[in-house]
Amino acid sequence: MERTEQQLLDWLNEHVNETVVLEKQELDDLDTIHFNLESVDYRNAEAVIDEYLGSALILRGSGSTLNGDNELVPLPQHNYEIAVAGLQIESIREDKVELKTDRAKYALSLT
Repeated sequence: MERTEQQLLDWLNEHVNETVVLEKQELDDLDTIHFNLESVDYRNAEAVIDEYLGSALILRGSGSTLNGDNELVPLPQHNYEIAVAGLQIESIREDKVELKTDRAKYALSLT
């Protein structure tokens, strides 16, 4: 696990049993998710049989997001993955982390 991956994992582990707001900017799409974080796991791509699954942090818990009608709807699964390929932490504070990966930009903050 890379140092930046460990930093993000540590920050998330410090906030288990809290609500984390994840904002994910991917191209012209912005998703906002309110996630009740119960635990965090790391998936190492080298330990996975499926080649399309890269290394990722797996947030476990429950969450909801706003749909196109501005309605809060539950996430379909009890986990959320942050792919860590190309992970760069832009800033890290007690209550907020800003980062980018090869796929998206994220802001994680506490409510």
